[in-house]
Amino acid sequence: MKRALLLAALLMLAGCGDDDTTPTDGSVDAALDADLDADLDADLDAGAEADMNVDLGPPPITYSGAISLLETKVLNPGTSGTFYGQGLRASIRFVTSTNVPAPTLEELPGSPLGCKAWEYTAEQALAATVGQDEGIVLLGASGGATPPRMPACVYTAGLGYDCPEVDTAGFGGTLARGAASGTATLTDLDQTFTDAGSHGRYVRIRGATHAANDGEFPIVALADAHTLIYANAAVLAETLPTAASHVNVAGLGAIPGVADPGFLADDNALAFTLTPSGAGHFPLFTASTSPGGVGDDFTVDLPTRRLLNAMPFNGTPITLGCDTGSCGGGSATGTVVDVVTTDAPTDGLSPFAMPLPTTERIEIRCVALAESHVTIPAAYSALLMAAGITRIQTTLVRPALMGGGVANVSSSAGHALVGFTNAW
Repeated sequence: MKRALLLAALLMLAGCGDDDTTPTDGSVDAALDADLDADLDADLDAGAEADMNVDLGPPPITYSGAISLLETKVLNPGTSGTFYGQGLRASIRFVTSTNVPAPTLEELPGSPLGCKAWEYTAEQALAATVGQDEGIVLLGASGGATPPRMPACVYTAGLGYDCPEVDTAGFGGTLARGAASGTATLTDLDQTFTDAGSHGRYVRIRGATHAANDGEFPIVALADAHTLIYANAAVLAETLPTAASHVNVAGLGAIPGVADPGFLADDNALAFTLTPSGAGHFPLFTASTSPGGVGDDFTVDLPTRRLLNAMPFNGTPITLGCDTGSCGGGSATGTVVDVVTTDAPTDGLSPFAMPLPTTERIEIRCVALAESHVTIPAAYSALLMAAGITRIQTTLVRPALMGGGVANVSSSAGHALVGFTNAW
């Protein structure tokens, strides 16, 4: 059984804005003559202004972080309600209070519960997404029949944290269309690929001659020890330049065709360990799941499955949640709904791509303790009526909080379901 832990550490929250204090003017005794009255008023005003304008310097910068590992299912685009696949999604971010704006809307100010909304500029969205380097993060798993193995997660400038299989890194190779529809192959005779370093991973290719060949693509199989089969319907055959690089990466999300139980079982135990370096704003710590394991797998009701791929743009309340009997007591700490928008062009991109915004990103996050459903109020969903939105990513999460870490870094693990809405 998972304890209903305090949700204050569930997700990294934006900082609060400064209070605006306006001084009140006093009056001078009417018995004073006019000259004295004027002089005294001037002196008092000057003194008050000096007192109010004391330069206290900029507010102190605070540091916070969030680490999660979620078994994430992704719905196919459209209204079919079918699944593309599932896989592990690792998210690691360390930010400063200067990276994250204050909430535009806040249902329960000062509480991690309820709904909050943020509006990011393009610069803020980039800073918050990339975060900063605070050291190496290990995501260790144990318990259950087959606990997943994760390589060390490291920070790359301009990219943020991810978890590369360093032994798979190589240069050059050849790309070709795969035998199955929508697949491609990467062959590197100088590299030996193994199932352990390829199963459930993506391959990242950089420096290809054709832009369609660059990116992160889910690996679906090994053809042999030197050839990966991965999903990229737009692949163009080429011999990669000698400077072009490739590496397998864990924790980037869903793998097509993978069904339950996926990679993370309900009874797996997880431990997240930060070994500090880089900016050095956090000490060495380890956060661990309780004996009950991670937030359990779940199913959603039919209205939720439809809404995840078709979020409304009319400002009406939106309720998302579990199927009857799926999210019983003790199965997770609570329910989280996270809605993120982009206004960047998505034509020609993967239906699951969420490029950084060109102008503004809107994020709506609603958190409920020990509830199976969450409702986004009308005032919050009305933000989705903003002009220019091209795609919305909606994620429903059933997490378990992890204990033993530090107060300003939240750690959680569980299951999630993701859908994408295109604004045509």
